[in-house]
Amino acid sequence: MFSIRSQIAIGVISSVLLTTIILVIAYKLMWFNGHMTLSLSITTMITSCLTLLICSIFINPLIQKIKQFNIKTKQFVNGEHLIDDDTFQSPREIRELNDSFNKMADEITKQMDMIKNEQQEKTEIIQNLAHDLKTPLAGIISYTEGLRDGVIQEHQEVHAAYETLIKQANRLSTLFDDMTHVISLNTGRSYPLELIQLDQLLVNILQTYEQRIKLEHRSLEVNFCSRIDAFYQYRPPLERILTNLLDNALKFSNYGSRIDIIISENANKDSINIAIKDEGIGIMHELQSRIFERTFRVEDSRNTKTGGSGLGLYIASELAQQIDASISVESELNVGTTMMLTLKKFNFS
Repeated sequence: MFSIRSQIAIGVISSVLLTTIILVIAYKLMWFNGHMTLSLSITTMITSCLTLLICSIFINPLIQKIKQFNIKTKQFVNGEHLIDDDTFQSPREIRELNDSFNKMADEITKQMDMIKNEQQEKTEIIQNLAHDLKTPLAGIISYTEGLRDGVIQEHQEVHAAYETLIKQANRLSTLFDDMTHVISLNTGRSYPLELIQLDQLLVNILQTYEQRIKLEHRSLEVNFCSRIDAFYQYRPPLERILTNLLDNALKFSNYGSRIDIIISENANKDSINIAIKDEGIGIMHELQSRIFERTFRVEDSRNTKTGGSGLGLYIASELAQQIDASISVESELNVGTTMMLTLKKFNFS
């Protein structure tokens, strides 16, 4: 393909040649005399040269801008930082094209940064989940070998070994469950709206904790501040959110402590507040804004003694956003934590 300058030059030369041919034909047909034909030919050539010169003057900034635009495109492809140099003027269409390209480049850069950050976070999660898996697996292997080889023989020791195996197996189950939910969060999975009787939903959830609450000598109180009529919501994510919040309250509070679940409606009766309050270790104020981050537990605050993957609150927060809900936290160190789920009610006649 020819350059813009070449195309303009070819166009002007072609115009001169065509005009000259027409003048020669006109002279042959005796439309003009020889002197007039020569004058017209010279005038045409001079005019064409001036046209070519003027076009070159006006087209030069356009060509320079296109060259710069080409360099910028190559820089962007190579991942280099773009510097927009507007030291010379360019036609409106070129400026609009340049602005559109800059916006596109900025958006692509943002998207690429987001993808890189997400990929890095996922890698960190996988690495830490793999690390978390080693602890229960090592415990299971150790106690299993002890039972097999007869190292553990006393009745109480055998019973304790089985209890440990069960705990470590449950811990593995929780880790795999968290991994599954993290993977499914970004799959765009949809749920049908279902009629929710909140009291019955809580009964079903709390029944799964009944044995644990007894073994840990805890007390758990549910308080409805007002009558909550049936409403429509997405049952599976709602159950998972409440389960994760309860797990968190149990995990970070001591045996024998109390957990309160307080349910209330807002003044307009279009949303429900479910507060889960524990008497646990609490959260430092400067960390409260980060507890819902996907990689929060990867940081220095990581505490493997509590078990789990540390993804429970992240999963709960992401699911809450998907069902038009929100989770807030109030906590005081060494006093306790209150997790507040604000849930929108979908009413259908």
